[in-house]
Amino acid sequence: MVATFHRRGPDRLQKFFLYLILTDWLLLIITAIKMESLSFFYGSVIAIMLFVYNLFLAHLCRVRARRAEDTYLIYPVVLGAFISFLLVSYFFILS
Repeated sequence: MVATFHRRGPDRLQKFFLYLILTDWLLLIITAIKMESLSFFYGSVIAIMLFVYNLFLAHLCRVRARRAEDTYLIYPVVLGAFISFLLVSYFFILS
């Protein structure tokens, strides 16, 4: 028998996770705007930090979506990771 998960009151962890997703998108927008003016060192550091942040966010999304059946959270995280990959590849290949 499968145990169901019933929430009581507002889910603070869910709100925090949504803020992490919004922060990811904000970081991606700022990086995309400032990409041309970055030196190679700072660009590579920012690219690595964005990659690690997206890995962390994808792991949290996988755990959260499996546990609470919040599969709608997967789409913005995967799209953000894809855009992060495009920004990193643009910086390292075309710069």
